Amino acid sequence: MTKFKILTTLLLPLLVFTAFIGCGGGGGSSGAANTAANTSSDPKFDYKYEGLLLYAKNMPVGSYRLVPLNDAGFNALGDAQKKAVADKLLSTFYFGMPRAEVESLIESGTFISTIRTMISEMKNDLQQVETRLNDNGRDEEEFRFSTWPEGTAEVSRILARFYVMEYLDKHYIDYWSAYVLSSTIMFSPAYELASSHTPNIDRVYGALVRNFRDETTAKYSTFMHMISDDNWRRFRSPEDNGREMMEIYLLDFDDAHVPVAGQALKNWKLDRDNDTLVIGLDDNMQPLNLFGTTITNGYDFYRELVKSADFNKGVTSRLVDVYFPTFSSSKKSSIVSKIVSSDPKTWQDILLQIVFSKEYLLNSDKPKSAEELFYSLSKKIHFQHRRGFFSNFARALMEMNQAPMKYKLGKYSEVPLDTQSFLTYHKFIREGILIRDRNKWSSGWLPEKLINDELFEGISAYEYEKMLDTLIDHLFLSTVARAASKEEKGLFRSHMLKNDGTYNDDFELFKTSDEPLRERKRAAITIMDYISRLSETYRFKKVQ
Repeated sequence: MTKFKILTTLLLPLLVFTAFIGCGGGGGSSGAANTAANTSSDPKFDYKYEGLLLYAKNMPVGSYRLVPLNDAGFNALGDAQKKAVADKLLSTFYFGMPRAEVESLIESGTFISTIRTMISEMKNDLQQVETRLNDNGRDEEEFRFSTWPEGTAEVSRILARFYVMEYLDKHYIDYWSAYVLSSTIMFSPAYELASSHTPNIDRVYGALVRNFRDETTAKYSTFMHMISDDNWRRFRSPEDNGREMMEIYLLDFDDAHVPVAGQALKNWKLDRDNDTLVIGLDDNMQPLNLFGTTITNGYDFYRELVKSADFNKGVTSRLVDVYFPTFSSSKKSSIVSKIVSSDPKTWQDILLQIVFSKEYLLNSDKPKSAEELFYSLSKKIHFQHRRGFFSNFARALMEMNQAPMKYKLGKYSEVPLDTQSFLTYHKFIREGILIRDRNKWSSGWLPEKLINDELFEGISAYEYEKMLDTLIDHLFLSTVARAASKEEKGLFRSHMLKNDGTYNDDFELFKTSDEPLRERKRAAITIMDYISRLSETYRFKKVQ
């Protein structure tokens, strides 16, 4: 790193502090940025703004209080349980692997630690990812992002990025973390509102991604979001914004606190002509009591809110609701208490502590979001998009009532499963993914990779039932991480085999034809159609 870059890196936080103070931060103290004694090799991890820690490393697994699943615990599970847990972990991260890769990782005896190593490394070439997304050429394998309806282009580009990234690595987890947060009530850009605009999608999401890259604390990233135009375009008056920030982040529903917040924010407003945050010079000068301390102006209000003892509890509760929606209030409260007792500093201290926990991987029972299902399936079955696919995906998410970043109060913590929402969800997965093999006109899975001859190695062309069972098990294991039951195999045999045990004409698995794999594809699509109707396709089930 050049001397200029080093100097810029060290001075940037101090310049930020100066901007805060110049805008009125202070809260009754000297107004200077507090810097603790340098106990780190990188001084930025000591930087504080009026007691607000700005940067922190993710905590080590050994500091988790919500007990994580480790290699020993994973290896003690039965074979079927291991497959289910492995699939649940990867799918939760919007990721998947072909069956052979997952089984090899499981057999290694280090599945959990290997995944942890993966997400600490940087393997994706981000410049190459962006180059591919921006190459809007004629090739069907490139990308075209529709601008209709509003928000589709911005959201579909974010969705496509997960698909383009080849590896599950730190970059991937940073993008995933930002996506999860910006879809919740805490950071939703809320582009459905007239005062919000589609650039807010990239602004909020991009800021969160950069926060993860810069190792920004959860409290500091929240503070910066609170003082932004993006936040004020959602909650547009001093009383409304103050109330919502306390309710969203602290779970503070005490109406007596709202006038105090409104007084501190009295000179903050959203200019209705330009939807721009304006902070007037008529700051409140009257000392106010809130959060167990004294505040004066808006900067004090937001800073002391995130420093409040209730902040970690509030934001952890929001995320626990997402990953444990079917748990009782008392069970959720216990999980929240354990995470909070670990004193999380970063958002990933909370998110990764949840996802790697025994409680989540073994006991949580929840519907899969469309993203958890699609990205997992796409890599497991070698799905290949065509140009407009991700615009269609963004529109489908709207129709499922699962649109990311759209709603004023964020996505529902539970996946909407009303009749209309689930109908759209099922239709998208069944017709757009599972029963569609790739050709030059449409997206779909690649037969030459999913059901090629290697699958039937060592099986005679006359071992009809064995070949069919092999195909059935392969597709079940590739999609829902389990082998087909005896009854399910019997169902397919009766449909695809004649009474003499040979194939029906439509399901000749090794019949030669002008179109390679044609009959094999027919059999695979029939099996996939059945899989598309299984409840476990759409739900993470309790493992123990």
